[in-house]
Amino acid sequence: MVLLVSACGADSGGGSEGEGSGEDIVIGVAGARVGAIANVGEGVGEAVNDWFEMVNANGGINGRTVRVEEIETRYEVPPALEAFAQFQQSGAVLVAVEGTATSDALTPVSEQSKIPIIFPGQGNLQTVDGEQFPYAFPAGPLYAHQATAMVQQQVEELGSDISIGCVAWEPPPGREYCTGVQNAAEQLGAEFAGEVVIPAAAANVDAQVRDAVALDADVLLHAAIFGQAVLLLKGLCEQAPDLPVGAWHWAITQNEIEGAGAECMEGKFGTSMSKLPSDEPEAVTMLRDYWEESGTEPNPVLESNSLYGNGLYIATVIEEAIRQALGIVGDDGEVTGEVMKQALESIEGFEGYGVTCPITITETDHSGNRAVNIYEIRDGGWERTADCVTGPPVSDEPDVS
Repeated sequence: MVLLVSACGADSGGGSEGEGSGEDIVIGVAGARVGAIANVGEGVGEAVNDWFEMVNANGGINGRTVRVEEIETRYEVPPALEAFAQFQQSGAVLVAVEGTATSDALTPVSEQSKIPIIFPGQGNLQTVDGEQFPYAFPAGPLYAHQATAMVQQQVEELGSDISIGCVAWEPPPGREYCTGVQNAAEQLGAEFAGEVVIPAAAANVDAQVRDAVALDADVLLHAAIFGQAVLLLKGLCEQAPDLPVGAWHWAITQNEIEGAGAECMEGKFGTSMSKLPSDEPEAVTMLRDYWEESGTEPNPVLESNSLYGNGLYIATVIEEAIRQALGIVGDDGEVTGEVMKQALESIEGFEGYGVTCPITITETDHSGNRAVNIYEIRDGGWERTADCVTGPPVSDEPDVS
C-alpha cells in the first residue's frame, strides 16, 4: 500500500512564508497500519499525512512543496528494506520509521545511503550517539527514558520508600524498559521488586499475571503491547484490583480502555512523549481550524486513536527539520539527505506547536529530549498529571556530552 500526500506547505499552517520554486521535498514513511502494531501505524500515519496536507495547503515551507510517501511494511523487516529502496528511488531525503525492529534494520541502510531515519518514542538506546549512528535520529524519549521518568514521578508522588516491579515484553524494547525501571529505582532510593517477562508471541499471560502479583510491589510498571497488554491488565484487575499499574506510551490508549474495560482502566497511568489530542495543543487547534476553513471533515482518527499525538510529534519535528534545511541551502536550494542530517542537528528548543517537550538535537546527541508527560485514565479519558518529566540517567546510555 502506497499513500501519497502532495501540496505546498507552510511552517505553521497559517500562510505562505516565501515564494520558493524549488523541487518537491520528499519524505518517506515506513508505515505499519497492518500487522502487530497497526494501532501505532494508523495514529502516526494519519497525523503525518494530515499535518502536511494542512501545511501544504497554506503555501509551503518557504514556498516549497512537501510530498509524503507512505509505504506499508506490516512491521516486518523485509518489506521495510524494500520500502526504503523505493524511498531512495523517489528521492526521499528523510524517512520516518514506526517500530524498533524496522528502525534497527534500517539504521545501517540509512547510513550507507546518507538518508536520515527518524523514529521518536522507540528504538535502540545506543542510537542516541550521533557519532556512532550519524543518520539515526530517535529525536525523543526512548524506552529506558520513559521508564526512568515514570519512576521519577512515582517517587516524587509517593516517596522513595516504595517497591516497584516491572513486566517486560520479551523483545529488546520491553527488556530495555524494565532495565530503566531498575536503574531509576536504585538511583532514587526505591526498591526494585523484580521483573516478569512475557514471551514475544504469548497468547496467554496468566502465569505472568500471577508472577507479577507475587512480586508484592507497591507499584507495577509494564511494557506489554496491544493484545498482551489487554490480557495483562484484565488479569491484574481481577487478581490485584488495588495495585497501581503504569505503562509505557504504547499501552495507555483506546485499545486498552476498550479491551480491558473502562472500569478496569480507571486510575491506570502511563507516559506519552506528546501532549495528547484531548489536551487540544496548538497543533490540534491548527488542524481543526484548517478543516473548518477548508470545509473538510475532521479526521476521526484524531478522536479515536490517542497515538495520533505521537504522529503530530513526528510531523512537527520533520517540518522544523525542513525549515532548518532551507535555511542552510536557501529556499530554492537542493535538499539532500546530508543536508537533512545537518538540519536535524540544528534543531534547538523546539516545542512542536505545543505537542512536544523542548527538543534539541546536536551532532553528538540525537536523543532530542528524554522527557515525557504522565497521564492517568479518569472517567474513561486522559488527565495529564505531570509535564515533561525526566528521570535519572540510564546506566547503559552512551555518553554524548
